[in-house]
Amino acid sequence: MNIIDQKIINLTNKYNNFLIAFSGGIDSTVLLYSLWKIKKKKNINIRAIHINHNLNKLSKKWENHCINICKKLKIKLIIKLIKINKKYNIENQCREKRYFFFLKNIVNKEILLTAHHKNDQCETILLSLKRGSGLNGLIGINKKKKINKKIIYRPLLNIYKKDIKKYAFKNKLIWINDISNNNINIDRNFLRILIIPKILKRWPFFINSILRTSKICNNINIFLNKIIKKKFFNILNKKNILFFKKILKLNKQEFFLIIRKWIKLNNKKMLSYKNINILLKIIKNSKKKYFQIIFKEFNIYKYKKLLFLIDKKKKIKNIIWKYKYKDIILPNNIGILTIKKNTKYNKKNIVRKPLKNEIIYIKFNNTGYINISKNKKQKIKKIWQKYKIYPWERNYIPIIYYNNIPIISPNLFKTEYSKTKNKDYWNINLIK
Repeated sequence: MNIIDQKIINLTNKYNNFLIAFSGGIDSTVLLYSLWKIKKKKNINIRAIHINHNLNKLSKKWENHCINICKKLKIKLIIKLIKINKKYNIENQCREKRYFFFLKNIVNKEILLTAHHKNDQCETILLSLKRGSGLNGLIGINKKKKINKKIIYRPLLNIYKKDIKKYAFKNKLIWINDISNNNINIDRNFLRILIIPKILKRWPFFINSILRTSKICNNINIFLNKIIKKKFFNILNKKNILFFKKILKLNKQEFFLIIRKWIKLNNKKMLSYKNINILLKIIKNSKKKYFQIIFKEFNIYKYKKLLFLIDKKKKIKNIIWKYKYKDIILPNNIGILTIKKNTKYNKKNIVRKPLKNEIIYIKFNNTGYINISKNKKQKIKKIWQKYKIYPWERNYIPIIYYNNIPIISPNLFKTEYSKTKNKDYWNINLIK
């Protein structure tokens, strides 16, 4: 039996439901075909997903090729179209958006299969060396990985590209040849076409040596994680927030390991060695009670003896509430605003009805003063502090205005101007 079919049989002894990342190229075609052959003998379920990146004139033709292959093999195919901003790193964008749709489409008890092989692993580790990625980079591609309880498996990771080609020709498979793979301006192609063949000519064992290095680094990483685990969870609270004073007691090596583990725990893109060094210097030297450090993917805040890792959010513009009894879904997952007429559903959110000439505004990024009680102005900043709203959350707390008069911030506070003297009132609620 062919080594590829044997790998797939071993896989189907553990799992039954598969979603295959199917580009239509030779690697994913071999993976799909091998699973299809085994499906005729074993009770397994196969689906495939094709991501159309819309970067090539032939993208639609490739999509149709994948549709035809899956029709012929009677495999259900999911098609997803993505848009890429060509001003930024195209390769990274493609990968991130691909995996977003892969993970989104995995159903219960299903695992995602990708067709990465030995040569891919070699290229990935060499690229990590180029970037100076450290220990995690030298581990390379994981054969099995969990993201949000969803499993990604790479059954061909120990198979050479030449063996995949032999399998494809022997079984007379048809696949897509993407000419962009010949573009040596792309780092991975540069390595594959110009560098690795020269290395293998001199050192034929090089790829196996790279893979051995990957295993050694992985074992070291497992060992380090065991050592650091106890210390890490002593520094972390239940909400994935770090205790600032305990961080200050760490040595440099411990700091690097714990910060990397923290970022990974929050499913964020890893910071570079340089940026973790910057973070360390700011933390060790700053005596401020509050500061923020802005990175590309997220921000890190120090606030009241704690260190927070927070997603970047877009600024929100003020909204006019045109249709008074229609719910409004607020951006950035803030919640849903509802108006209920003459109901005591939530008494603290009862306010007067607006007059006919009053426009209802939902305002964010609020500053200045507000009259919470009669003739008593309060700084909005002080109000947020009273309700324990973190500084980075304050610009996303809605305040309802009638014209320019502040009325209510639902579930938090009402102003002097919200009072109603009759039974005809509104109940404005924010449902999260």
